[in-house]
Amino acid sequence: MQKYQRLVFATSMISFMFTGFGAGAQESPPPAQPDLQKLRPLTVEEFKEALPTRAEELHLKGFRDLIKQGSVVVLDVRSKESFAKRHLKDSVNAPLTDLTEKNLPQLVPDKNTPVVLACDYSFMPVRMLAMTIQAYPVLKANGYTKIYRLNLWSDPEGGDMADYAAQEKALAFEGSEVKPAAPK
Repeated sequence: MQKYQRLVFATSMISFMFTGFGAGAQESPPPAQPDLQKLRPLTVEEFKEALPTRAEELHLKGFRDLIKQGSVVVLDVRSKESFAKRHLKDSVNAPLTDLTEKNLPQLVPDKNTPVVLACDYSFMPVRMLAMTIQAYPVLKANGYTKIYRLNLWSDPEGGDMADYAAQEKALAFEGSEVKPAAPK
């Protein structure tokens, strides 16, 4: 008797699953398929170029040298709030969420212009993941060719600038937490 009840119960459940759960529910349309005629496979070179590797790290001397060469865009990828507190003079605030295929050409029109990425990690050794590491593949995938990560606190040539005062003596900063320079 118990076997019979189990069999009836199992059969009822299976029938209910195939007919009852979906009753009255509308089917959602299938997801849009990409136009395969427009897609083409990547070449080996294109694939290697798109790989998310790390940008070259730029320290104080290299940063100054790059600025002397001419056109450079410093993209500060921190939040608007962090940027407002302290940032390099003439840098552009572009939070990670704003680094899109649509916005990047407005921020950096020429893909061959050197782009220096800055975040909290650029100024102090912080325990969180550097946002510049996350921003690099986005710029690389969108065709930018000269991408650097700024690191002012660790200099291989021995220049320790792990405090804001030393950085502010070496470079121009702006923001609500930047102390005005002492009169000379």
